Amino acid sequence: MSGLNDEGLQERFEEFLRTYKNEEGKLAYWSRIQQMSINDESSIVVNFQDLTSFDSVFITLATEDPAQFLRMINGALVSVLKIEDPEYVSTIDSTIGINMLKVRIIDYPEHVPLRAIRSKHIGRLLHISGIMMRASIVKPLLVEAMFRCRICGGDIPQTQEDGRYTEPALCPVCGKKTAMRLIPKLSHFIDWQKVRIQESPDELPPGQMPRSVDVILEGDIVDISRPGDFVKVTGILETTPDFTRRGSRLATFNVFIDASGVEITEKEYEQLEISEDDEKKIRELAEDQYVYERINASIAPSIHGHEQIKESIALLLFGGVAKKMPDGTRLRGKSNILMIGDPGTGKSQILKFVSGLAARALYTSGKGTTAAGLTAAVLHDTETGAMTLEAGALVLADQGIACIDEFDKMDPNDRNAIHEAMEQHTVSIAKAGIIATLNARTSILAAANPTLGRYEPSLSVQDNIRLPFTILSRFDLMWIMVDTVEATKDRELAQFILNLHQKKPSTKSATPPLSPEFLKKYIGYANRYVMPQLTSEAAEVIENFYVDLRKTAEGGAAPVPITARQLESLVRLAESRARMALRSKVNKEDAQAAVRLMEESLRMVALDSITGKIDIDRLVSKMSAAQRSSSDIILKVMKDLESEGTSTVDEEALLQRVQSMGLPRDRAEQVIKKLVAEGILFHPREGKVRRAQS
Repeated sequence: MSGLNDEGLQERFEEFLRTYKNEEGKLAYWSRIQQMSINDESSIVVNFQDLTSFDSVFITLATEDPAQFLRMINGALVSVLKIEDPEYVSTIDSTIGINMLKVRIIDYPEHVPLRAIRSKHIGRLLHISGIMMRASIVKPLLVEAMFRCRICGGDIPQTQEDGRYTEPALCPVCGKKTAMRLIPKLSHFIDWQKVRIQESPDELPPGQMPRSVDVILEGDIVDISRPGDFVKVTGILETTPDFTRRGSRLATFNVFIDASGVEITEKEYEQLEISEDDEKKIRELAEDQYVYERINASIAPSIHGHEQIKESIALLLFGGVAKKMPDGTRLRGKSNILMIGDPGTGKSQILKFVSGLAARALYTSGKGTTAAGLTAAVLHDTETGAMTLEAGALVLADQGIACIDEFDKMDPNDRNAIHEAMEQHTVSIAKAGIIATLNARTSILAAANPTLGRYEPSLSVQDNIRLPFTILSRFDLMWIMVDTVEATKDRELAQFILNLHQKKPSTKSATPPLSPEFLKKYIGYANRYVMPQLTSEAAEVIENFYVDLRKTAEGGAAPVPITARQLESLVRLAESRARMALRSKVNKEDAQAAVRLMEESLRMVALDSITGKIDIDRLVSKMSAAQRSSSDIILKVMKDLESEGTSTVDEEALLQRVQSMGLPRDRAEQVIKKLVAEGILFHPREGKVRRAQS
């Protein structure tokens, strides 16, 4: 394009900065320019859609010569600032250099998926999006060097191009060829950082490796995002040659993006596009009296039954409200759910459905998952030699859901890595000199198989799945899915599955399920706009349930039925149910529904068959409180009998003595078997019992 044309375009862009008004009729960019010196900013962000609506001529230049387009708009900003705020321009010029005054372009119309980047895109302005996987440290990049001649002492300025360090060949003052000395104080440096963007999981085709591209950030856009953030980048696709191990250049090239503008999508649901028609349908559904039933029926509709589990998963998808206390303490709003069940009860299918429904979700299976893969890994950068941080699955699923199948098959050391993420919603790393804390505000939906193949109701949860209580206590709800034989239910299930295979419509469904696409938008809308608050009526229901259940534990040796962790779980579940109906207040019915689910879950995993009471100790340890108090009696009697004579005690005499103390014979026999299984007691010979020496 001719110089006159370029000059005319620059004036047109200056006019855009001065006169463009947004939908509210305010000068969108002029007010920002006036604030630049106050906020100590060196750039201004311009939405390309605003630019094209002002004058479509800019799209032509941006397409044909993007480098010239960026130079032109940066020049226009400098021209405007020289008139508006000349003092600030001179300050910038003396510190970081006038060339660092930039216009940052975002929302460029040519969006290219990372998988579709090809050689035809080289040199073009692109808009890409993905998850930031890793980020290098911020380094100073030399752009305007000042060298000093070692012979005559003359200062020689030298512009550094393409990021390569170049010295003048000879001194222009004395004409001698000599090594120059760099004067850092008189040179201009800018901040430089390299990050890697990987395509998001929802864009990844099945069976494919995720693609990634390096992005170079310069100036004030460095360090504005961290690994795990979903980012949108606008910039020019550049190339750098490959090298052999010996350092010779190859004809193949690596591509990277020289970023002009970066947007960070903080929340998982900002990516969803909700039209006015969608919003109308969402409002209609929220006012439907059967809104809960319709949403619950839409969770994994191809899985028969498990209504309570589907209801709890619906609440998990909506989530409660995260809170920050005045002292800085954070209370999580995300729930965690564990499904323990026999093979063939549909756990994996439910997990797969949820991973496809949530806006930001990852599915992983236990055996192929490591601690570094879940949390974060510290890697050695082969190019720079520095250590870089790469985000793991829980960090990438920040503000979303992590579905972990085969939870029981995970290596115990790897499983321990998710303790912090489940309760604190952060991942802390201290490796190879890198000490960092990343956000992992993630709901965890896990599925596990019983250790013995099938769930054995007579054994405790600990004996059935052998997971540490430190992890079990972090799950808000735990469901046991047992495959029981019952002719009526078996026929129903068989007909349901066979109808699915024949593609026959289900006759049982009274509430037609919502489509996954619409449900995804409904959940996104609720999370974006609805922040329910707990009312005093709802708080009273939760408080009464907690206190009444705890009352049963009064009297010293009685079992502890519930802890404060379950109390917080109830609040989260009640808030989720209010959000499901787009209500800003948590009412009494929400609290009652949360209490009902909690009661059902506790009855499944913590009901003591001996006392008929809920006992949280069935989760904590291998013995319930009733068994433990019985074992205390037996061991005390053993000590008494030992003091009377021999260390080997007659089992019949032991049983008669404990019966006289009020312990039923059958329960005593059961507890003795348990103590033998635990290795606390042993049978030296038939009819005799002895304590193992510690």
